[in-house]
Amino acid sequence: MTIVRGVSILAARCCGARYASPRYVSMNFSAFEYWTDGWREQSPMPNDEGLRRCKCGRFVLMRELVEIGTAEASDLPRIEDVADEMLPTCIAETDHEDAEVAARLTYWRFLNHPYRQRYRKHRGAEEAAAQAAWKAAHPDRRTWWDRLLRRPEPRYDRPPASPFTYPAFEPSDRQLRNMERLSELLAARHAASPPGYAPELAELYREQGRFEEAASLMASIDGNGDDVKRQLIANMIGEKTAAPMRYRM
Repeated sequence: MTIVRGVSILAARCCGARYASPRYVSMNFSAFEYWTDGWREQSPMPNDEGLRRCKCGRFVLMRELVEIGTAEASDLPRIEDVADEMLPTCIAETDHEDAEVAARLTYWRFLNHPYRQRYRKHRGAEEAAAQAAWKAAHPDRRTWWDRLLRRPEPRYDRPPASPFTYPAFEPSDRQLRNMERLSELLAARHAASPPGYAPELAELYREQGRFEEAASLMASIDGNGDDVKRQLIANMIGEKTAAPMRYRM
């Protein structure tokens, strides 16, 4: 459960502008869908890496703002979110590598959204066909007496042998350029401070089809953290599959 108590009063280092921000006592990172690139669908917490735009026009990170006080409430504004469509501007204009990394991570996930839509449509159609075939093989043969006794109709359980396919992942030139540059940035950070960004970097390599690099990096990651995601990425690397993949915890 996400719980907020009051606000923090924050000041921007760049120009001194002041903002109010919720004070989180606890954060809920649950979601309806989880994806291997780090996207969380319908999550109470944002996926934006803390990237914001100050009143002075500079792109900053939430962690860079200085807390100067707290209050139960405040009339101060909240610092502006960076819209997805503004991410290329942030990438082009910022001279701050931390902001570039945050922007490119967010942009990576944003550019994968059209694939997510195709994936959902494809999986939905395949699952509907599987259910229809199962129901045809398991018709409801309850008599009126069964219904009177409220005996349930046959319940669908997805057969283990049911097909599981997904659309081809064909990243655009724009996606590839962003993933290549982001890989360079994260590889340098990982080399300087392992295991920093290792799961993200392995996934980037995988989505670019750089499976040997992805496998080598995954072998260096211990079993702590999101084991479901880690195992799924490792399996997809072994199958030489580049597509972002949906999963549930």
